[in-house]
Amino acid sequence: MDGVPIIRRFAATRGAALQNRRELAILFMTLFLLMLGVGIIIPNIAYHAQEHRASAFQISLLFTLYSLMQFLFAPFWGHLSDRVGRKPVLLLGLFGNAVGLALFGVSSGLPELYAARGLSGLMSSAALPTAMAYVADVTDEKSRGRGMGLLGAAMGLGFIFGPAIGGALSGFGHSVPFLAASGLSLATCLLAALLLSESLGARALPFYLVAFFVTFAMAALESIFPLFIQDRFGFGARDMGAMFLFMGTGVVLVQGFLLGRWIGALGEENVMLCGLLVNALGFLLVIAATGRVSLTAALLVSGMGNQVMRPTNASLLTKRTRRGKGAAIGIMDSFDSAGRILGPIVAGSLYGPDPRYPYLASAAILATVGTALWLRRGRRPGGARKTAPEISSSSEEP
Repeated sequence: MDGVPIIRRFAATRGAALQNRRELAILFMTLFLLMLGVGIIIPNIAYHAQEHRASAFQISLLFTLYSLMQFLFAPFWGHLSDRVGRKPVLLLGLFGNAVGLALFGVSSGLPELYAARGLSGLMSSAALPTAMAYVADVTDEKSRGRGMGLLGAAMGLGFIFGPAIGGALSGFGHSVPFLAASGLSLATCLLAALLLSESLGARALPFYLVAFFVTFAMAALESIFPLFIQDRFGFGARDMGAMFLFMGTGVVLVQGFLLGRWIGALGEENVMLCGLLVNALGFLLVIAATGRVSLTAALLVSGMGNQVMRPTNASLLTKRTRRGKGAAIGIMDSFDSAGRILGPIVAGSLYGPDPRYPYLASAAILATVGTALWLRRGRRPGGARKTAPEISSSSEEP
């Protein structure tokens, strides 16, 4: 009988080792794909900028800006990953990098190129320090050097093959490599989201991401809505003010008199999911609007969905956090602010090709987030519940 605990410890140790190998393999592929995307765009940045009449000095500034943003923000991302977990920061960086690359590819002027390049530098700087911190989490001192070496090899391989692929893609146009690299970064984000586990055990990620994407979508609407109603209907600031007055009044009435009843009847998670989908529907109704009344109704639907979601999301987060509730809400506000930074940039870039694109993209994002949360809830033991259980693990504290 004395050998049983030893066998169990051996089995547990071996199981943990196999899990760590799996995580390292996923990280290897993640960084390989990320650097493959970087390599793809390297041969094309200068030529794409020349199409916008950039001088040699202005082109060199595109490279400097990217590195400067990484220099400034890499420590911030590393610190944030210690607070909220490695996975959310890594996913946010990959998604933001994809947005920056896509914007660079569709930019119509030099200022937009600088904005997109700066965004790529800002968001991509989240990947490397977070990945290295992840390796430190899942390896011991003896194997840590090998783990870091694997990450270096992944980055090197990506940078070897990337330029050749980018050169081949440039034959289809200098914007194509950037769109391809953006798609690659999105695929990498999906890979990490599905396969990579959280090394710090943090479980607040869904609530932070909901805050980010909802604010991202709403900030996109707010930033280009004046242009949209002017170009499509000939409306001005007075018309917009009246429409937002009706929307705000409806939202206050819903929050003050109906939200509590809905939560009591359906549960917070169901109300939050409904809010996401109603918000997405509102964006589609904005596109379909034919006049002042239908446009105001569309804003009311979108605003109700948005403001129903926010308090329920915050409530669910605090119920998942026994201690450090103030810090958790503060981190959620940081994700909210990130959405307000990125949303207008993306909306402005999409508005040029077609004024409907920002609203279609926002609706698609919200519908995707809602679907992902619904699927995630269905995989949890016990399925849907009216309230979420608190997490007692100390690692939950941001």
